[in-house]
Amino acid sequence: MNIIFTLSNGKEIMKFNGSDFSVKSGDCAKNGEYVATLILGNSYEDLLACTFSVLPDLSVNMSFMFTFSPSEYFPGTSLAASINLLDTGDMKLGSDTQLYQCNANQIVTLTGALEGTTYTMFMDMSSVQIQAFNIKNGKLSTDMFVCSADQMTTVAQETTVTSEPAKPTTEPSASNVTTVGPSNTTTVGPSNMTTKQTPVPTSSPNPSFPPKSRYEVIENFKVCLILEGRFQLKVTYMTKENKSASVIVDIPESSDVTVMGACANGNDTKSILTITPIDEEILSLTFNYEIMNGTSNLVSWTAEVNLTKFPDARESELNHTVSGNPVELSSPKLFYKCEKGGSFSDDSEVLVFMFKEFKVQAFNVEDGRFSENGYDCKEDLGPIPDPENPPMHVFAIKRDNITCIVFKAKIKFNIPYLSNNGVVTKQISLPKNYTLSGDCNTTLNGYYSQKMVINFYNTWEMSMFFTSDVQQSEFWRGYTYRVTKYHISQIQLLYDFDNNLFTDAVDSIVGKNTEAFATNRRLLPTDEDKSYMCNKESTFNIQNGLSMITKELQFQAFKNEYTTAFSAEVECGEEEETYVLLISTGAALGGLLLLVIVAVIVQRKRKRYEQLTY
Repeated sequence: MNIIFTLSNGKEIMKFNGSDFSVKSGDCAKNGEYVATLILGNSYEDLLACTFSVLPDLSVNMSFMFTFSPSEYFPGTSLAASINLLDTGDMKLGSDTQLYQCNANQIVTLTGALEGTTYTMFMDMSSVQIQAFNIKNGKLSTDMFVCSADQMTTVAQETTVTSEPAKPTTEPSASNVTTVGPSNTTTVGPSNMTTKQTPVPTSSPNPSFPPKSRYEVIENFKVCLILEGRFQLKVTYMTKENKSASVIVDIPESSDVTVMGACANGNDTKSILTITPIDEEILSLTFNYEIMNGTSNLVSWTAEVNLTKFPDARESELNHTVSGNPVELSSPKLFYKCEKGGSFSDDSEVLVFMFKEFKVQAFNVEDGRFSENGYDCKEDLGPIPDPENPPMHVFAIKRDNITCIVFKAKIKFNIPYLSNNGVVTKQISLPKNYTLSGDCNTTLNGYYSQKMVINFYNTWEMSMFFTSDVQQSEFWRGYTYRVTKYHISQIQLLYDFDNNLFTDAVDSIVGKNTEAFATNRRLLPTDEDKSYMCNKESTFNIQNGLSMITKELQFQAFKNEYTTAFSAEVECGEEEETYVLLISTGAALGGLLLLVIVAVIVQRKRKRYEQLTY
């Protein structure tokens, strides 16, 4: 096998070949077992786990997991952190008695996320031969399964005709369907990159911006103001020919500047930070912060520019202050950040301060670190839909181009939180911008299940499990099984109290992550060949007052079809619509009944005590 790895963190790309990998361990399938594993490792102590599974039809699937430490490849990431990248679709290797062969190039994609960064790895493989089961006397099988890429280049190949799945009765508009599966995976072509044994960066994080840097104001040996990011200054000046000209200048890294300033102490409400580069176009850059109406603001900033660095400049120096419209940042106790970037300027645009990965805390810095939670800019969060009119979504989860889950609905969440006025509830809609993933073959609580995962608003994640009536032992051991019924068994929401969504949240919860989940449920049981539909507004009570509200809902799991169309629907009625609510309502009534019982017991004991004492 020849293999080339291409690893990316979305900003940098590393490329290395597979000759450094060797076998670390493995486990062959014994009689009656249907899973085999092979673990490979390299000099960086990365691990590539290959898992081979025999399915009920005796075909073999191969899946990959790559475990590595991002700091080995991308300097500046957490030294202690490691991540698992999982493939986006299993390889089919033929039957359990066949030798798999593929001389053509195949690219397998693995993805995973750590600390807000998504990592992607492409495994470009060629000249592949694999057999994981039924190897006799150390010899590979003569019965060969040839990959489809090789079949396309070979004239004398037999063609296998398979019948099409059943035609749908209804199908969502294709333009509105989000599909997850190998067919729509975006692949970065590695053909124009040079291969190196030792991973070397082939591109900078962003050629137009300098590296990220950190500037600190220190008073009494303590850090009291922190500014962090990648910064540039756009300067507009007059030339000797009385024409307007502009130039973009990088703000030097902290090692090439001196930083001075003053921090707020006691009842002070103002702080200042000045960056003075060493022999650069920019002579100085000063930021003035002030607490106004309980909020930290950037009230003004000033830049002095040495125009003698530009031969066509008419003047020798430019000194300009941008003020007048304070930029509201955050609570004085919290940081403000804007990862996607933006700019500060006035109407004249003589100076434009441009930034990416921006983060600042001008007040209440403790132990030289940013606060644990903080504010995000609107650009990082993206558009926020009106909760009174949430967008319609159609999600499709696929495996090998076969659809297993289709889910259509308008979705919003009722989320209780602590505001400055007490505990209140806010409705948050699922936005148009999201990423979708899922699993057509998994288990939950001992039963064959399928999963849909939706990521949105940077850190939010909603996952939903559909569970069948097939037990895990039947599913994994390859027994003949047939799903006859399925239901929604688990709903989980991971979210944070983003300041753009919860505008009046108290400081202690702003930006903090939390979760709510409902598990071990039997919601909306449906026959295997049917879809469930409910156009009315339905409420799924999840946990601690948090609920998911759907409208125009229709879903189908365990489809096993080549289309995203829904099969014949089972429509909800009044009883079914309230079935979702009975779980939490029943729990509440049970809790109330328990309180009544406890109160009666306490009252009886109190009367008995009074009788004994008197």
